[in-house]
Amino acid sequence: MLKYAMYDNYTPSVCRQILTDGIKKKDFTVIIHTIIQVPEKDFAKMAGTSTRTLSRLKGDQLIPEHAAEVTLSVVRVLRKAEEIFGSQEKAVLWLKRPNTALNQNTPLELLSSRFGAEEVMDVLTRIEYGVYS
Repeated sequence: MLKYAMYDNYTPSVCRQILTDGIKKKDFTVIIHTIIQVPEKDFAKMAGTSTRTLSRLKGDQLIPEHAAEVTLSVVRVLRKAEEIFGSQEKAVLWLKRPNTALNQNTPLELLSSRFGAEEVMDVLTRIEYGVYS
């Protein structure tokens, strides 16, 4: 995932650097289509951009900044969920299932905003430490 895959944790400073450099369409495609398996139209809606904008980009072109920020939120949450659930497959399933601690929203739906991403990370932290949610 991304050229920054060498980092174990996507800290705010690492994420700021990634956003400064930009995320290429090909990296975005691997994360959103291959790993998370979300259709581009659904992700475009989530990221507040148009499907057309995303679809006309070539592999080395940078995706829009807000879409990049949402993509980073997905990566950060996915990494944390993988640590907790033990596999990428289980983490992706968790991201796509409605969650009672998130008012029956899926964690993925909430990643379109910083506040939603914080809420999802809080739920993961509670799961990690065995706090009832």
